[in-house]
Amino acid sequence: MATLKATSEINANNLTTLSSLFSKVTSSMTINQGGILVDNITEVVGAPKTLLTAANYATGTKVFLHNKGTLNLYISFEAAGATGQGAWIKLLPGVWSFFPWNAAVNLRVYASAGTGCILEYGVFEE
Repeated sequence: MATLKATSEINANNLTTLSSLFSKVTSSMTINQGGILVDNITEVVGAPKTLLTAANYATGTKVFLHNKGTLNLYISFEAAGATGQGAWIKLLPGVWSFFPWNAAVNLRVYASAGTGCILEYGVFEE
């Protein structure tokens, strides 16, 4: 087992005339399974790669994504049904995301061009 400690801090000034915004949240969790991997994503919109298969993970699994490349990456939350379409997020170069995943649908990934883009990702189960 390992311990994962995630901290998110937002500090913004001059967004409104009323006040500044400051928020800091820290969460610790005991990890029973998981790790961080790196993949070169060459798949494009017509044929996205299945990054994480929902059947292999539990509800509440934490996912870390970091676009370490120079292209935009798109992460699709694959919907059930024949079309396979669902919600998606766009990770610009250098952008990261950390979120709880319901593991009800597969996560798929594709790059804005087929020349390759480096995705660092982690999956953590409590």
